Amino acid sequence: MENLVQSTYNDAIKSGVVVVDVGANWCPDCRRIKPVVEAMSKEYAGKAKFYEVDFSEEEALKDSLGIKRIPTIIFYKDGVEVGTRLVEPASRTPIEDALKSLL
Repeated sequence: MENLVQSTYNDAIKSGVVVVDVGANWCPDCRRIKPVVEAMSKEYAGKAKFYEVDFSEEEALKDSLGIKRIPTIIFYKDGVEVGTRLVEPASRTPIEDALKSLL
């Protein structure tokens, strides 16, 4: 998964299906869900793009996205946020269900 920063965000989400995982290394729930999202990024390669945003490092991006709690998973299709954001997802199932609905 590629890291996203404020300057690359708009280009990254502008086409196709994109999954953005906003988290931080110090967050236990983020560390728990990160391997799940990384595995999905490999499984869905060519169908969706996966990125991560470091909550602690990307203050301006976090604020512009309105992120209050992490981990937060955001889904985009052709540059538009779609579906419901997943805040603190407990397992792979809700992430995969949301992704499959976009493919």
